[in-house]
Amino acid sequence: MLTLLLSGCGARHINRTVQNTTTLDTQDSKEPFILVNPLKDDPENPSPHNPLVKKFGDIPQVRTYMRLHQKILSGTPLTRDEAIDFFSAEFHLYQSPSTAEALKRQKESKKRDETLGFSSDLPVFRYTGKKIIDFSRVDDGGSISVTIIDPDGTKTIIDPSLNGGEPLLIPPVDADASYDDRPRWYQNDWHQDDNRSEPE
Repeated sequence: MLTLLLSGCGARHINRTVQNTTTLDTQDSKEPFILVNPLKDDPENPSPHNPLVKKFGDIPQVRTYMRLHQKILSGTPLTRDEAIDFFSAEFHLYQSPSTAEALKRQKESKKRDETLGFSSDLPVFRYTGKKIIDFSRVDDGGSISVTIIDPDGTKTIIDPSLNGGEPLLIPPVDADASYDDRPRWYQNDWHQDDNRSEPE
């Protein structure tokens, strides 16, 4: 009899525990989902819902990466020191070999600039959009299609089968729809043996 009573109490206790856990899980799943685009968030006071803050925490590297990433995508070039800060922050977050190489290049270029007496305020790093080339139809006797996406999101499609062969211009859409965490970029660097050519 005592065993029967104890087992009943245990079952009720387990049942309550399961109900409490389920209730907590249900409450957690009802928390509103908030999407924050890092390209529009305030780098000086980022939202806790920002995906970069959620992934890495609200650390100085996240704020630096956001601030300089936004500057690049606005079409404003970075100076050498800003480019070094950008790649240092990106490497701290992502630690990719290509970022390490870009950071190394920027540091070497800074030393070269100082040796040659170039100003540290020169624009050396800018975002120029991206180019997508589609060769998929060539094997079927079709033509190559080229899509150029400018920094503001404007698309130019060059495809002989569209628009009578004339370039097709598509105005930009909301940046939220095409947010890419890793920017495609162009380094406006030159080398010592390039006959001392100046940056653009």
